[in-house]
Amino acid sequence: MLADIVEKAERTAGGVTTKTGSCKFCKQAAMRKVLCEWNQEEIDELATETCECVNARIYTHKKSQKERAHNKIDLLFGENNTTVIVPDAAVDLLHKTVYPICEGFIQSATVDMGNGIKGKISITTKGIVKVTRTKTNTSTYEAQEGT
Repeated sequence: MLADIVEKAERTAGGVTTKTGSCKFCKQAAMRKVLCEWNQEEIDELATETCECVNARIYTHKKSQKERAHNKIDLLFGENNTTVIVPDAAVDLLHKTVYPICEGFIQSATVDMGNGIKGKISITTKGIVKVTRTKTNTSTYEAQEGT
């Protein structure tokens, strides 16, 4: 979220200034600390994220859910994970399923990546996005004569 970026910049003595932005939904103007290099669109986005109107709160909640889901996908399947090797196309597909799940268009999506590895993104009944990595280890032997 943008407020976290500003807070981090303040702690590291970065270029922070105060500017006025307005909520995308209720158009209420608000003075906020922002990074000096931000344009008006980014300032308005921060004003929206911190606005108390109902639509802004719903928007911010969904945006936060999407960010957390993307972070979890990167953690479990991205190039920095040390557990499984996953094709980039499969990781991209998982990222693309975040939007329809968070917006309520679908309940879950499962991607079978081969070699017993599956990724699943779902939304719980409490509205929490869940990212799961499953690695199945199966051994199969055929019983033939003479072996």
